Parts: sequence; structure tokens; C-alpha cells
Amino acid sequence: MLHLSDRAAITAALASDIDPALRDLLATRAAALVTDDYDLTDCTEFLIIEEGDTEADIVAAVGFSPLIDPIDGYRFGEPNFQPWWDWRLDHGIWIELAFSFGGDHGIHLLICKASSFPHFIC
Repeated sequence: MLHLSDRAAITAALASDIDPALRDLLATRAAALVTDDYDLTDCTEFLIIEEGDTEADIVAAVGFSPLIDPIDGYRFGEPNFQPWWDWRLDHGIWIELAFSFGGDHGIHLLICKASSFPHFIC
């Protein structure tokens, strides 16, 4: 699991030997965080979920599970579960879930479809 929580971590990940599709996706998302009017790089986190990563690993990294609705506690698969992410996009090999917390913090989960993470979003 890669947890990129600031500009330095994002820059290092982009310069590393990561999956080319992931690099393209991460570069696109990182570039969108900066305009002439704002820079949201240091208030946006990226969590890269790959083979072997677990729900517990996600909770340890970012403090929540995308499988549990934080309002009512329903878990994915239960009849009343409501997806609570702000954005979901299928990028082929990667699934992206984005969560915003107020106006000043966001977390993007980039989930490899080859991972053992539940494929409820694939």
C-alpha cells in the first residue's frame, strides 16, 4: 500500500517504478489539484491499494473503511448500505473512489482490480 499524503510523496511516487496506468492516473489527478487560483496538493491524500492490502490496512492509513457507511454503520452487502463516496470511476485496471471532507481535505483511493480488496466497485 502506498499512502501519499503530501506533495513530496506524490512527486516521489510519480518518479518511482509504478504501474504505467497508475502513474498516468496519479499524474492527471495531481495536476488537477493546482491552478493559478489554488493548490490543493497538500490537503489531498492518495491511497494506492494493491494485492495483499486489507480493509484494516485502509482504516489504519486513512481512518475509515469505504465498506462501512459512517452515518448509519451499514456494511457493504447489507440491504441498507449506501455508497458514500463522492466520485467513482473505473479506469480499467484501477478503480478510483474519492471522498471529500469539508472544503479542505480529500482522499482518493486507487484500487487495483487485481488486489484482494472486495470488488464491490469493479
